Order: sequence, then structure tokens, then C-alpha cells
Amino acid sequence: MIWLSPVAVLLLAAVTGHLFWRRMRPLVAALRAAAPAQRGDRMGQRWRGVAVFVLGQRRLLRWPFSGIAHLLIFWGFVILNLEILQAGLEALVPPLRLDQQVWWGPVAFLQDLFAFLVLVGLALAALNRYVLRPRRFRKSHGGDATLILLGILLVVLTQLGLYATTIAAGQDRVANLRPFSSALAHLFTGLPAGALIWWHEGFLFGHLVVIAAFAVYLAHSKHLHILTSLPNVLFRSLEPAGRHLPLLDIEHAEHYGVASTDQLTWKQDLDLMTCTECGRCQSHCPAYNTGKPLSPKLLVTDLRDAWYAQARQQPAPGSDWLSPDGPKPVAAAGEAKDLIGWSVLEESLWACTTCGACVDQCPVFIEHVPAIVDLRRSLVLEQSRLPKEARAALDSIEQRGNPYGMAANQRMRWAEGLDVPLWADHPKAEYLYFIGCATAYDEANWGIARATVAILRAAGVEFAVLGNDEACNGDPARRIGNEYLFQTQAQAVTAQLQGQGVRKIIASCPHCFNAFAREYPDLGGRFEVVHHTQLLKQLLDAGRLPLPQQGAPRTVTYHDPCYLGRWNGVYDAPRQVLAALPGVEVVEMKRCRSEAMCCGAGGGHMWMEERQGSRVNRVRVQQAVDSGAATAATACPFCATMFTEGISSQELGQHFGSRDLALYVAEALGLAIDPPPAVAAAAPGPAASRE
Repeated sequence: MIWLSPVAVLLLAAVTGHLFWRRMRPLVAALRAAAPAQRGDRMGQRWRGVAVFVLGQRRLLRWPFSGIAHLLIFWGFVILNLEILQAGLEALVPPLRLDQQVWWGPVAFLQDLFAFLVLVGLALAALNRYVLRPRRFRKSHGGDATLILLGILLVVLTQLGLYATTIAAGQDRVANLRPFSSALAHLFTGLPAGALIWWHEGFLFGHLVVIAAFAVYLAHSKHLHILTSLPNVLFRSLEPAGRHLPLLDIEHAEHYGVASTDQLTWKQDLDLMTCTECGRCQSHCPAYNTGKPLSPKLLVTDLRDAWYAQARQQPAPGSDWLSPDGPKPVAAAGEAKDLIGWSVLEESLWACTTCGACVDQCPVFIEHVPAIVDLRRSLVLEQSRLPKEARAALDSIEQRGNPYGMAANQRMRWAEGLDVPLWADHPKAEYLYFIGCATAYDEANWGIARATVAILRAAGVEFAVLGNDEACNGDPARRIGNEYLFQTQAQAVTAQLQGQGVRKIIASCPHCFNAFAREYPDLGGRFEVVHHTQLLKQLLDAGRLPLPQQGAPRTVTYHDPCYLGRWNGVYDAPRQVLAALPGVEVVEMKRCRSEAMCCGAGGGHMWMEERQGSRVNRVRVQQAVDSGAATAATACPFCATMFTEGISSQELGQHFGSRDLALYVAEALGLAIDPPPAVAAAAPGPAASRE
């Protein structure tokens, strides 16, 4: 039949290749011209990640229903690629019959099995998208998904039709290894030989046309991730999660942050091409879920639209692509698109708490938070546009060494009456206890430091503090976007600690912990850093904190701080400490561990007011109450402040409370944690615990 001649097949392939490349060429050229990103190291580890996260679909299987559906479709297509090759070869060379080869039996069985499994996967995907309709599918391109599902369905049905007609004609040597196609073959049994040929070649032609149409449409849809997911996973960041922000070369940078499409790195561009629009990032985003204007998914798709608009301004394919100098740079070929205001709203950027839930949830390793901070850097450093409360905090860090607007000589008020050792007097102490601004200046958090000091003394740990010489380590400045101020503070603190011989640091604040452990090494500050919950676990394991055998029964739920849990993987130590306390039963919130909801204070929001939607901290407190626990344990002064406000503002104090983990331990040990004399004298009655 002339319409199935090798010439027709080659013509179809040529037209498909031309249309596909016509779409892809400007995107590839734009990637080549993008800003550099260093992602070529540790290739062995990178390919192992491809095996786990692409072939094994590990992240998608967090969600069994949709994960299994995607796994079936993915592996079905991997196996069916052999069938597509077979169909193409048989159309080009009709006498060629791969199914007559001795080794074809196992291949035939896998083709038939996975064709059926793809249909199962499609049914599950359709049920999920059109019947169950999870909230994350809102504002998705539903029509695109429908076309893709229909395209996959037609690919599989025409494939099964090919096998069925071959079996009905008695020409498939391995028909017994194709159970599903054999069942379908009954529809064609008894047809004349000529009709079977027409059906067979019709399925073959339809199969090739559907595949060609699928390939062309793929380049225009979100399902381009079928091609880009593997490289995006391959070139994912291999740094510890807490080291997620690249160090900006302040002295030599041509621009500070990202303001236009031509300033995106090739990895950021690849992220945009790879977004599957699955919505898992926004389903866990605290800003999105409390009515803020930020959707991590829409942020990525809006940036993608801007980048695509620029890339499509490339000149038509011509000799420049084949020239020794390669294609013209993107900036010269198409006008760069402003991102902030044109593609992304400022209020969306400032709604982010940098909690990292979006990054953690993304099955294809898109890096939302670094992109948001890059956009903030441009706003802050190049345009001086930021919320007034954030500006005040940054000014205070620069002028007073803390974001609270308080004098440096007020930093040790928390320690009044304790005779806490100073590093200047004990330079040989094993640990420096870095108090942090949120603990030192917020009176409500003084109990955290006082309890930690009492526990360290009870365990015989040699420690000292910097006293009024302590200064902000710069973490708030970096999250807000003032990279210059962060580096200034970090370099000064590093020089101070190294000059005084500090080697080990205890931090009660996860933000301080993350800065010292993950970010200071980039600036030469290398210290052994431990969070106070980790140290408590070590001391309990070593028998240095003997606990009583019995205690009053109570239920406690633990809130995972984002910069301790998600960004640094510290989940077990705090829970193990709680579980070791007599009488304590630990119950989990519905959202816990890596899926825990942010308290709302990260990303500089400790010093920024929420003016839209519900307050994040109040939603999180309600989740803690819904766990059925009587109290919540926190392990971060930011979280402690947010929980206190959430409990008080919602008038929950009569039946629910919260305290830092150190206070629970101190209470179990029978250590008296009295407030500073001045605070006790000003109080109307006995100081109440945070419960």
C-alpha cells in the first residue's frame, strides 16, 4: 500500500523532526547562551540519583495513588520504545519481522504486559484528575493533560491493535506470550485475509502518525519534562540541602540577583522547562495555603512563559547555527524580558518563607527557593525595593548587630543572675554557646537559653558565651535578599570566632545552626556545629543527664522547624529526647517531619507583617491542637514566638501550650528555670511556664 511505503514513513519522520526541532531549536540556543552554573561534578553520584529518582520514581512514590499511576505509564513507555522502533523498522523494511527472532519472546511478553499496565496507569491518572481532583490541580492546564492522556491512550491502543491483527492472521510466533493482545485478537478472528491486512496496516499507520503528532505536541506542552526530567535530575544540586543559596561574588558580579530572563542560569532555565505542573509544590506551600499571592507552581510557569517569549525571538534557523561561533547570544537575538512586575509580582516574592517545602516536594528537583532569593537580591541590592519592616531589620543589623533595633549592650539581659561564663574568660571551653538574636532579645525566649545553660551545667559540659560581643550572623539578611550585608556579617563573625579559637558551636536557633554549618564554610568559617536538641540526645545517650523513672502523664506533639528538619534532616533527635522524658507520649501532627508546615517566621517574616490571607502561625497552631496533644514542643526561637502568638491570639491557652524542648528536659531533671530578677520583679505574680 502506497501510504505505507518506506518513502511515506521517511517523509513522516522528516516532517516530524522538522516541526519538533523548529520548536526546540530556540530553547536549546537559549540554554547555550544562558549564565553559567557549576553542575558537572561528582558524575557517579549524579547518575545514581537518576537511577533512584527517574528510573525508580522515588519521590513520586511518596504519593502511592498518583505515584503508581505515573510509574506504570513511565515504565510502559520505556518498554514500548522497543515496540516503536519495531514498528518503524517494519514500516521501512516490510520483510523485516523482528517477532520471528528467537530472542523476541521475552520482549513480546514485556511489551504486552506493559501496554496493559499503561492502560491501568491511564485509568488511575484519569480517576485522579477528573474524579478525585486534588486541590493541587487547580489553575492547571487541564486541556494539555487531557490531550496527553488521549495521545498515550491512542499510542497503546494502536499498538495492541497491531499485535491483535497479527495474532488473528496466525502470523505471530509468540502469540502465547501476548495474553492481552490475544484476548483482543478475538475481535478480528474470522475476517478475510485482505481485511486483516487493511486493519493491520491501518493500525501501523495510525500508530506512527499518533507517535509523530505526540512528539510534535510534546515540544509545545508541559510534558516536555519527558525529555528534560532526566537532565534536570542529573544536574540537581548535590550540596547539603541547607546550602541551597549560591554565594554571590559581590566584588565581580555584573548584576546582583536576577531581574530579567537573560540573567537566569542554564540550570534555572532547565528547571522552567521541566516543570510538570503537578502542583505538589503549592499544595505544601504555607503562603499559598493561607491565601497569599504566591504559588510556587505559577511562579515557575510564569517565569517559563517569560523565558519562552524571549527564546522565541531567536532568528529563524539558518547558517548561524552551523557556524563555528554557534548561534547568536540570546540577549542579542531577543529582547530580555523583565521578570519582576512583568512576570512575577513583588508581593509573591515577599510572601515566601523560604521553608523549602516546594523544593522538597518537587519530583523533578526544581529549585524554587534559590530562584526566589535571586529575585529578592535584585529588588534589594539593585532597586532598594523591600517591605519597610524588612528594611528596618536590615538597618538594625548593620548599625546595631541585631535585627530587633536594640542596643548591643542589651544582649546579655537574658543571663542576669546566672553568672554565665564568657568566652573571653574561658577561651579553652569545649563549646561556644551561640545564643542568637531571637533568643537574646525576645524576653519570651529567654527561658530557652536559661534552660540550656542549666542543662549544660548539670551535664558537666564546658561552655561559654560571647556575651555582648555576640552579633547577628547575617542569616536574616541573606533570606531577605541583602547578600552584601550577609557576607559582611559572616566575614566579621568568622574572623571573631577564629581569632578567639572557637572550634565547636552550640546553637539553639536552627537558622544560626544552618548558617554556621552550611553557609559559613563558603566564606572560610569552618566549625563543628550542633543544634541543642542534638546535643541533648548525645548527653542523654551518654548517661550525663539522669532522668527520673516516672513523671506526670502528658501528650506532646513536636513541631519540626524548617531549617532544622527539611533543610538539615534533623528529625529523630528531638523526638527521641521527648520520648525519653518520663510520662511523655509523643503524638504526631498530620503534617510532620519533611511535610511539616512552616511556622511562618522564615524568609525574614519574623520582621515582616502578614497583610493577606490567614496568618501562617495560627494555621500551624491549629494543626498542633488537632493532633490531640496537650502541648507542643518547639526547637527554634522563631517557632516559639510564632506558637506563643498563635495560642494567645486564638485564646487557646486554657487547654493548649507550647515550650522549647530544652524547657521540657530541664523540668524533667528538676532544674529550676527562674526568670531574670528584673523580669520576676516586674511580673504580677509567679512566672508561669509556657504551658
